[in-house]
Amino acid sequence: MDEVYFANLEDKKIVKLLDLIKKQQPKKSDVIIWLQGDRYDRGEKVLELFKSGFSKKIVVSGNNQLRKGSSHIFLTEMVEWLKKKGVKSTAIIVEDSSLNTKEQAKNVLNLTKEKKWKTLILVASLYHQPRVFLTFLKRSEEMELQIELINQSVNLDFLKIPDGRRRMGQDLFLEEVEKVKKYKDDLATVNEGIFYLTKHETRN
Repeated sequence: MDEVYFANLEDKKIVKLLDLIKKQQPKKSDVIIWLQGDRYDRGEKVLELFKSGFSKKIVVSGNNQLRKGSSHIFLTEMVEWLKKKGVKSTAIIVEDSSLNTKEQAKNVLNLTKEKKWKTLILVASLYHQPRVFLTFLKRSEEMELQIELINQSVNLDFLKIPDGRRRMGQDLFLEEVEKVKKYKDDLATVNEGIFYLTKHETRN
């Protein structure tokens, strides 16, 4: 992908970050974070991790507002989907006041501090995961939280259209690359993300 789409070094580093994210292995954690988006595509990964015993708690994070032109599902629907799949309501925590990734990081990490969680599994779609991770990493450092962030993305085919979207995964990833630059003040740098994942890969 980097040879096809990216001519400059900075963009190629995001591909390196993505490769490290894909290699990250799940581990026993305090909570699994299901970040709203792509309808139920991400839910299957959340359910797989939960039923495999990697955590006893799931946070669903996002909002219940209907946006113009959006086909996303509400958090209430996400919760009902989990219940129908056998997850008890006592295992589900709802964070419903986030309208974007920055707010999700802020609100979820406030919960993390309150509940003294130490290990979080972040579940988004592969094309979105680098920005999610960098946003959570930056916020956790600002809050001086001693926590571990584990990426478990839904590895959707980049040549297919995620559920509820209108474009293929590769196009959405290219858009995310631009968002990493646009919202750089709210994100850890790509180099910081690479260092973090490399350090934890070596440690594990």
